[in-house]
Amino acid sequence: MGSLLSFLKQHPIQQFKKNRRFYLRYDAFYLLLSAIAVVTMIATRYRSVCACVEWKPWHFALGFPAILYFLICAHLWIHNATHGNFPRSVNRLIGEVLGVIVFVRYASWDIVHMRHHRFSDDSTKDPHPTFPSYWKSFLYSIIYVERQLQQQYCDVWGDTEDNRRYERLRAKISYGTNVVLALAWYLFLGPVAFFAFWLPCNLIAAAFVGHFNWSTHNGASGGDFRPVNLNHGYFWLGNKVFTGIYFHANHHKRPNLFNPARWDPKFGPEEPCVDAPKGDATPTFTA
Repeated sequence: MGSLLSFLKQHPIQQFKKNRRFYLRYDAFYLLLSAIAVVTMIATRYRSVCACVEWKPWHFALGFPAILYFLICAHLWIHNATHGNFPRSVNRLIGEVLGVIVFVRYASWDIVHMRHHRFSDDSTKDPHPTFPSYWKSFLYSIIYVERQLQQQYCDVWGDTEDNRRYERLRAKISYGTNVVLALAWYLFLGPVAFFAFWLPCNLIAAAFVGHFNWSTHNGASGGDFRPVNLNHGYFWLGNKVFTGIYFHANHHKRPNLFNPARWDPKFGPEEPCVDAPKGDATPTFTA
């Protein structure tokens, strides 16, 4: 029990740096867990948690925005878990549970995000590269996350052909885990809840998080991709409903703040908010 509690109090990035097989075993654990869930539901002829629901239009009208809001918050809470902003006794547990719900799993969030802070806006090492186009930045982030996970392994354990081959194997297991995890969610929720709520809300939540990262790294500037604070237009509303997420320059200075909008003068001077471009309060979405 003591070793389990010690395990749960550590961040995945710490275990990743201590054990060269950590991430492979981590993925294999979730692959096995997801496979057991799938086999159990099929063997017991489980009918899904929503099998008895008679779907009405108001279910979609009320349920979709509520679930979308929760999934966006789940990403933000995982973000806080990566910085240890929950009590240590439950920080890892919160990250793991929410990581399964938003599909990416906590270790991926933790390792990738720590690399982002270390190499913020380095075009070759940042897992979230920033371009003037939001959509280009979002699509490249999807590609770069796996690439930078592999590079992080080589940075820690040596950039050798054997390690690169090992990471390619680990990546295949990781993708396989995603497939089985998605199947488990499909069987658990049922086709309507899965395709009408879980899948689209997760995709939109991921796009929202991508936009948050893009906009708060001054993406629309076309060149100066430093972390910035935003609090104008709908960014002001986003700060109110999502615990100050657009105060990203503050976050890079003090990652341990759950709400980076709540800046204490004892931390030093606060970065000023970046105003909207003159005559235009919205960012561009050029392809």
